[in-house]
Amino acid sequence: MASAGALAAAAVVYPPSGDVPSRRLDVAGAVLLGVGLATGLLALGEGETWGWSSPAVTGLAGVAVLALVAWVIWQLRAPAPLVDLRLARGRGAATAHAAALLAGLANYLLLSSAPRLAQTPESSGYGFGASIVVAGLVLLPFSVASVLASQVARRLDRLAGPRAVLPLGAVVLGAGLLLFGFMRGELWQLFVDAAVAGLGVGCIFAALPGLIVAAVPPGETGSAMSLNQVLRYIGFSVGSALSATLLEVATPEGATVPASSGYAAIALVGCGACAVMAVLTAFAPAPSAPVPVGSR
Repeated sequence: MASAGALAAAAVVYPPSGDVPSRRLDVAGAVLLGVGLATGLLALGEGETWGWSSPAVTGLAGVAVLALVAWVIWQLRAPAPLVDLRLARGRGAATAHAAALLAGLANYLLLSSAPRLAQTPESSGYGFGASIVVAGLVLLPFSVASVLASQVARRLDRLAGPRAVLPLGAVVLGAGLLLFGFMRGELWQLFVDAAVAGLGVGCIFAALPGLIVAAVPPGETGSAMSLNQVLRYIGFSVGSALSATLLEVATPEGATVPASSGYAAIALVGCGACAVMAVLTAFAPAPSAPVPVGSR
């Protein structure tokens, strides 16, 4: 209902763009991307249960690879692609898209596991037995901090540019994940961990558009932002599925809850993603004048 309301509001509020020709929906591209992501995430999420070498998991993984490869080929050849992958060419654009994928991955490793940890029974030795409401409130500081950080990050971006803001955001997000992995003995500490991670995410997602706008021609900004959003949501999906897999791997046979080390593993994987993102964005090319449309 919320999505439908947002679409209806956008149709009413935003003026039509008369100078942009209408394009047909890339049904083939949508189907290939959907099949590739669905089968890949299913294999990742059920690998521990079904067995990583089981025919079901290997078959799903094979379908995912074939579908995604076919999708890439089709997007590069389709007259009106669902996602114009050519906009990922160039070091600046590629850096922004890689950062969106890694940020989405690290982000949802935390968001999908923190409420579960809060609800884990106290009998586990590390859980808090929180209700669904309290587990949901654990993420409230994340949302508040991300909104506040996005406002500050915009000012920093104008002063120092995205090459300074993005590595800073990656480091702060990594710090939040590190705290989640090794500072969660009390319930209030989960709120602090979420707030620190929210500060990092707010900085990252506020600075990414500037890096993209500087890397693509003005007429292709909308398409480049769409690709960045797709990669961000792919990161969300992979992060959520990966967190479930890591916790399942950390669950002893016969036990109903994972060992505490599973959450530490989630934090370390997220920190690794943040470290890669910090390095990539720190050495991103300096913003330059956008390339005229049609010059590539």
